Amino acid sequence: MRFKDHVYVLTTVLVILMWCFSINWTKFQEAAKWLCNVHDEVNDFVTDCDNPGLFKPHFGCCPHKHCPVNYFPFHIHSGVANVVAAKICFNNTIIMGGIKNNARQGLNIVLAKGETGEVLRNKNFDLESRDPEELLVYLKTLKPGNIVLVASYIDPTPKLTDEIRDIFTALGSTMVKSLKPRDSWVFAGAYGLNEATPFEKLIQNDMRSNAYEDWPEMDEIIGCFPRISETE
Repeated sequence: MRFKDHVYVLTTVLVILMWCFSINWTKFQEAAKWLCNVHDEVNDFVTDCDNPGLFKPHFGCCPHKHCPVNYFPFHIHSGVANVVAAKICFNNTIIMGGIKNNARQGLNIVLAKGETGEVLRNKNFDLESRDPEELLVYLKTLKPGNIVLVASYIDPTPKLTDEIRDIFTALGSTMVKSLKPRDSWVFAGAYGLNEATPFEKLIQNDMRSNAYEDWPEMDEIIGCFPRISETE
């Protein structure tokens, strides 16, 4: 092989390697951006990849949130289309979704004691195939100081009655009454809060802007929920 041919082959190989590297680097950047795409939360407590004291990776329930005394760390994300289930972590422990494999279509709800952080119950409500009265009874078991964490998957709205929406509003939701089919909704509130919670996000289903054809992108909240007395 002539010297000119050697140069041509070497140049071709280098171009291919650089192209492959650029693709992998782009994917790495996208992954890093997703991991760092967290949001400002209540008061001055912010999750930030530049602050390793507040944001650390944690297997199975990432990110691992460090909170001040008298606050409970939590991480909620809605489902991704009809492919990846929702997940709810409380006190840096997976309660629903992830390796638990117990988050399903509809609304996934975790109840916890606001004073101690003890998880009381967790349950999935598929309102497309089940009676909404079951969800209504579940919500009516709430007591003062109970924390409520919610993550939607696929469709949270079938048979979602006005009475159920009113209960979520009383827990601090300002978006539940705008909830429509296949929206992505995540929420953290409390019984007796008597004010709008800062821990709520809603991405509406819109075919013009959906990330996954018939579904919007995943929604998530990462934050520190204040300890609540049962007498409040």
